[in-house]
Amino acid sequence: MQTKEIAETFDELAHDRCCKYKSKGLTASSEVLLSLLTKNGLTGKTLLDLGCGTGFFALETLRQGASSCVGVDLSSAAIREANEFAKESGLQDRARFEVGEAASIQHPSSDIVVMDKVLCCYPDADSLLKTASTSSSELLGFVVPRDEGLMKPAMRIGTGLINLVERLRKTGFRLYLHPLHSLDEILVQNGFQQTNKAKSRFWLVYLYKRIPSIAPIGG
Repeated sequence: MQTKEIAETFDELAHDRCCKYKSKGLTASSEVLLSLLTKNGLTGKTLLDLGCGTGFFALETLRQGASSCVGVDLSSAAIREANEFAKESGLQDRARFEVGEAASIQHPSSDIVVMDKVLCCYPDADSLLKTASTSSSELLGFVVPRDEGLMKPAMRIGTGLINLVERLRKTGFRLYLHPLHSLDEILVQNGFQQTNKAKSRFWLVYLYKRIPSIAPIGG
């Protein structure tokens, strides 16, 4: 699995992404995800952000009422930026960011788990979703490419071009368009049901809620 290559790619992007957020705020799709979480109950909740990058989404949830957040990412540079930004924001007592492979380590149980544009960067979506579902007691939200309907051909072509460039650059990083139906099947099998789905240009934003009577597989 190309975890080293993924980490190296986002090490290079970490500082620029943090600067972009500080000047422009969240992306449109991230705003949609944050809005869905707020409407479904964010105040006083604990949050786990898998593939948290430089931590800006997790910190925004604290500003919107979440009680605490934990972020995990493969990129050590992104985690440094996240912890520094938490200190700059005065939120370091409620936020913890650490380097780790989100799909294979045990996480603290949290009320909410999010993956904002993470599944498309990770080859093993099944493992990542199963880990996320086991870690969430209430809500699970994620953002993935808009690989459906009229957008599907364009998304496939765009992803192919990006991956061609990465191969020419001789990096191990790739983008993945995991079948949307398989993502849903994994979450349903692990005790969740879809409650919200929204579109944002090139992205789809999903929110799932745990069905109280169904325990996660292996949990």
